[in-house]
Amino acid sequence: MKKLLVVAAVAMTTSFAHAEAPATDAAVETTQASFTQIDADQDGMISKQEASSFSSVELMFDNADSNKDGTLDSSEYEQAKSAETTAQ
Repeated sequence: MKKLLVVAAVAMTTSFAHAEAPATDAAVETTQASFTQIDADQDGMISKQEASSFSSVELMFDNADSNKDGTLDSSEYEQAKSAETTAQ
């Protein structure tokens, strides 16, 4: 009986572990889509002016701008969104 419970527990854990991967992929796709939406002029960077149209991006902008060039590239944006998701 104990072996059956252990096997069932392992099977459930394995199922949940595999279920998380697609959610991560979906989160990345959502982040990329939102970056594209915010980047109004499609130059590959989010300026402070573009960020000002989205309050959550405006609030995180200065901390997310790791190289302090006044814009967010996709990497900076993705890192900030990832940190934001982890903090929740």
